[in-house]
Amino acid sequence: MKKVFLLALGLTTILTLNSCSGRSSKPNPNSRNYESGYSSSSTVTETEEDDPYIDNSLSTGDQPYECRTIRGDESSITVRTSSSSECDVVVIVKGNDTMIRNAYIKAGGTYKFDLPNGTYQVFFYGGRGWNPTKSMPNGLEGGFVANESYSKDEPVSLDYQGLEYELIPQPNGNFSTEQSNASEVF
Repeated sequence: MKKVFLLALGLTTILTLNSCSGRSSKPNPNSRNYESGYSSSSTVTETEEDDPYIDNSLSTGDQPYECRTIRGDESSITVRTSSSSECDVVVIVKGNDTMIRNAYIKAGGTYKFDLPNGTYQVFFYGGRGWNPTKSMPNGLEGGFVANESYSKDEPVSLDYQGLEYELIPQPNGNFSTEQSNASEVF
């Protein structure tokens, strides 16, 4: 299965600003066909004077949040991001509404989650500038300081399969993930 997500660029003020506040997708014939709308507000911070963490980031593959881990590698979820995006993303994989994997992916990076067969839901938390002490829901720490966005895909069942997401810039993409929020993601 492969899903190609196209990062929509949005206007957040009178000035045109590149934002991580929308991801849309073009479905592959081997994947499920989703129809959903997505619109999100994002926060915008432009300079280091506004926030000292604006240029801070983690490395691709870093796990910013502690989570319950399950063993197995029969299936996989791979996420590729565009190097032309200004935003990084934390991908969170949940099984039975519990975070079982998460990884930070810098713009232009790729990360593969090896998972046992099962049903999973993938969440995308995008933004710019990583603050390691930012308070998040459920007592977690670490979050973006600008251009935050929250989105999710529908749950998917994997049985010796791989699922790919490709996050690439595309104005007015033809498919969107569902809008989400911090409380649902974390």
